[in-house]
Amino acid sequence: MNKFLSRWLLIAGLGACLATARAQTPGAAGMDLQLGQPPAAAPQAPLLSGEQDGIAAVVGDQVITRYDLALRLRDLQKQLAQQDQGQVPPLAQLREHVLKDMIDEYALAEFAEQTGIEVGDSTLQRALRQVAASNHLQLAQLRAQVRAQGMGWKDFESQIRREVLIARLRERDVAAKVQVSPQEIDDYLRRQRAAQSGLAADSVLHLAQILSPLPDHPSAAQVAQARSLIEQAAAALQQGRRFDVVLREFTAGPDALQGGDLGERKASQWPALFVQAVHDLQPGQVSGIIRSPAGFHILELVARRQPSALPSKAMQARVQEIVLDAGNPQARKAAVHELQGVRRAVEAGEVSFSAKAKEISQDLHSAASGGDLGWLLPGQLPSELDAALNNLNPGEVSQPLVLPGKVVLLRLVDRREHELAPGQERAVVRNLLLQRKEAKAFAELVEQVRERTYVRIPGNDS
Repeated sequence: MNKFLSRWLLIAGLGACLATARAQTPGAAGMDLQLGQPPAAAPQAPLLSGEQDGIAAVVGDQVITRYDLALRLRDLQKQLAQQDQGQVPPLAQLREHVLKDMIDEYALAEFAEQTGIEVGDSTLQRALRQVAASNHLQLAQLRAQVRAQGMGWKDFESQIRREVLIARLRERDVAAKVQVSPQEIDDYLRRQRAAQSGLAADSVLHLAQILSPLPDHPSAAQVAQARSLIEQAAAALQQGRRFDVVLREFTAGPDALQGGDLGERKASQWPALFVQAVHDLQPGQVSGIIRSPAGFHILELVARRQPSALPSKAMQARVQEIVLDAGNPQARKAAVHELQGVRRAVEAGEVSFSAKAKEISQDLHSAASGGDLGWLLPGQLPSELDAALNNLNPGEVSQPLVLPGKVVLLRLVDRREHELAPGQERAVVRNLLLQRKEAKAFAELVEQVRERTYVRIPGNDS
């Protein structure tokens, strides 16, 4: 189930995740909705009117109705209004965006089922209870609110089932296969530290200037006069006089009144001549004389803010585990089968994870405490386990995870934010890189599934 269930406040949806997947896939933003045909502009229909009857799209063996599309579109409009996004895109553009997301959602869920992933009724009911709890509702209250929103309860259950299918597909085909090497962590840290020690393009520079201006096409006499003035200002600064005092003495007009303040911008947004002049300065220091088409300048580096290279905080996870030894293929198959049964029983509420860990886990240290591993930072577990945790919500149990010599079942108890201590950055960086790789791999999976799925949009036929 994982992160997808928190995408919407009430009507759960995959729009944000799938839109992100498209954005992270090179060339995917304009992906055809029907194979071999470019996407056409969607009609701008009134929300929830009688004109919403009919089919919005056929995806494999499934149908997206115009009414379902209208409900999703209305939810997106509400979210944009609540987030105070300013100018909202036209309705037709939003409709096309939502339809693309729904097509991807239906296609991924169908692909998951075709490749052997199942979501039983007990898992579905647990997911529904979690949606209710995340919105501070009882299940009956959730059902009432869903119906009040104009959506049938069975349709809502189907949507949640699709999201669980996609979550398990992502866990099986993406998260479990992503790896980050120590060399990749070293490279990332080296790049970030180089950016901190140098002047990165996204460093923010706050500059002030003393300007001796030149007109367009200045004469030799005008250049000499402007140069003389700026040299006098430079000499005054070398004698230790304050920049703002020298500025008022040698500058006329608004620059003098404003202290010559040019404001702050990213280094990439300043003229290259200015960036080069202040590259080696510390805040409060001034440059030598530089010339531009506008005249002669002396710059003061008022302040410099470097981009945050490394995270100072990370989310800790409280984790439980059940470990079964599996030294050969037969033992591994048996362990996977047994832990799948444990997972189903825990999800159905038939047994507690802690009790089962004490009963069967073969890691004696964690078994004694009901499988409790305590609070862990990203990167403190093997990458396969970290990747699985990234796709769990508190209370959820992973699929059985096969590691060398053992099979592991994880339960995420809770999460909390944690200030990083010195030396913990490698673990956090590894998790950051894992998430980036997983997002990219999932985007590629979305594209592959989209390309192999039959999609027809009425009105787009040629």
